[in-house]
Amino acid sequence: MREHTEAEIVSKVIDAIAEKRKELGLSHQRLAEGAQLDRSTISLIESKKRVPSLFTILKICSVLKLSLADLLKKYEL
Repeated sequence: MREHTEAEIVSKVIDAIAEKRKELGLSHQRLAEGAQLDRSTISLIESKKRVPSLFTILKICSVLKLSLADLLKKYEL
């Protein structure tokens, strides 16, 4: 398995978060409220204009009922 760059990993994690949010039918606003974040933060993360901290990713994953391990496993990271 080849090494992934940090940027590639972050990009894939963000893609998986956006995919799961859409799968659950959640708006940016609803996800943000559940994760106690601003709606604009979710928008900036999904547009890859902001790199989320690990804590922010964990908060988002909690709302999406998605473990970080499952998120990383999905992309074999």
